[in-house]
Amino acid sequence: MFSYMMFFYCLAVAFVAPMFPDYLEKVTGSPVYVGIFIAISSVTTLIVSLLVSKILHRVSKILLLYIGFIGMAITFAFYYFFRSFEVVLLLQIFRGVATAVLFVVIPLMVRDYTAKKSLAHEEGVYYLLLNLAWIIGPLAGGIFSLYMGSSLMFWFAVAVFLIAVMFLRHEEITDINTKEKKRIKGVFASMKEYFSRWSLVKAYLIDFGLFVWWSITTMCVPLYIVQNGLPEIFSGIAFALQLLPLLFLEGWVGDHVKNSKMGTYIERGFLIMIMFIILMAVVDNVYFSLAMLFCSSIGAAFVEPIKETYLFKHMKENEEDDLFPVYSTARQLGYFVGPLLSGFIVAYFGYQALFFVAAVILLPMVFIGYLIHKES
Repeated sequence: MFSYMMFFYCLAVAFVAPMFPDYLEKVTGSPVYVGIFIAISSVTTLIVSLLVSKILHRVSKILLLYIGFIGMAITFAFYYFFRSFEVVLLLQIFRGVATAVLFVVIPLMVRDYTAKKSLAHEEGVYYLLLNLAWIIGPLAGGIFSLYMGSSLMFWFAVAVFLIAVMFLRHEEITDINTKEKKRIKGVFASMKEYFSRWSLVKAYLIDFGLFVWWSITTMCVPLYIVQNGLPEIFSGIAFALQLLPLLFLEGWVGDHVKNSKMGTYIERGFLIMIMFIILMAVVDNVYFSLAMLFCSSIGAAFVEPIKETYLFKHMKENEEDDLFPVYSTARQLGYFVGPLLSGFIVAYFGYQALFFVAAVILLPMVFIGYLIHKES
């Protein structure tokens, strides 16, 4: 049920994704500001993720999920009504808060109700549903914008968020009592504990690297396609193609990878990504770049379904509420660094330079995969 909730969350966001960077560029007037607006939402999520962990023991996680989904629905409805710089900036902050709640609570709930021996399999199913949403959503969004106009897409997203809320009324969910009373650490104590353990730092860096790349593609692919004179529907096609390898490979990886092979999969996965991203930097052709975007995701499929399995291998169950929110900030840090970097590089040096820088950023992740392999 929690995986289904995340599916509908991603479906709503993915539906709007092909047109959202262009929407922000029209509001702000510059790709640099597009990067700043996305980064502001991400840094809000990063900060709130740490604060959410401190109330998990006092407030029902189900209540937090209601706040997250309804908050997203309200924010996307307001995107439709407002186009001013200041209001949209405020909406980005509200969106960051709601995202933090969902991305801390849902993965923890998946982990809490999954047996340890089947965690890798369930993580594979979890990411399978997420990637399916990111294939269906952009394609449907691209077609919708072509025939119905992009502004109405926000209302479709609102409806999907409300469908996710309906899952919270399912009897299997309402029977769960998630109010817990435990002794909790402060934010800085949790961060100190997390980053003092090298295995957890490695998990953090893997997640950070992967989401730097996802954030770059989410922001820049739609702008890149529009700049090359293609309609927004091509953005939807590009996002869908990018996620196809993950859809077909992640389930297999989640089912077959063994603990001793985690580092090898991570190492090879990032190498594959880097190779195809460099080709995107070398060849200045939009169609070739979209093909290489698809190929780079073959490498991502070797990394994504096992990165949290590696994390939980080194994190005790009674530590999760304190330490997992720290880990979740890696995603937001990636979505902070990626858009800021993208906006600046695209504005002053172009897309080919951005692809090259992205490949360089991912290079240390290969070494981390090697270090994980040496653990076994």
